Amino acid sequence: MKTIIHSILTILLGLFFIYKGVDKLPIKLKDVSKEEIISTIVEKNSYEAPVGYKITMNTMRQSGFLRMIAIFQILAGILMIIPQTRMVGLLLLLPMIFNIFFMHVFFDNRIDENIETGILLGLNMILCLRYYKDLLPILYNKESCRII
Repeated sequence: MKTIIHSILTILLGLFFIYKGVDKLPIKLKDVSKEEIISTIVEKNSYEAPVGYKITMNTMRQSGFLRMIAIFQILAGILMIIPQTRMVGLLLLLPMIFNIFFMHVFFDNRIDENIETGILLGLNMILCLRYYKDLLPILYNKESCRII
């Protein structure tokens, strides 16, 4: 039963990130009005959310960085759907969702986005726990930790 629940949740998470990755591929810039820029950056001398977040995301979109992230999200999602590569997909997604979560926390500061990305990060971490027996020898090798 645990295996079935783990498989279903991993596949759903994989499909979600395939969808989100495909959604990022066309470059869609967010509108940032001159008034927002002047009132926030010039007058307040601040890059506070949402202006700073919109500028940051537009920069990532135009530079192609967000497209690269989208490709890796799609790849991680596909790997998560295939049972033999599920662990690799979850591990590949982990730093990406970690980064997405903390970008929302520090740059965007919309509570609904923080909760949504926090749930996805938590789910990914919980799903990775299933593979701790496989990962533990890689992370902790007694031979490499021995003092000579």
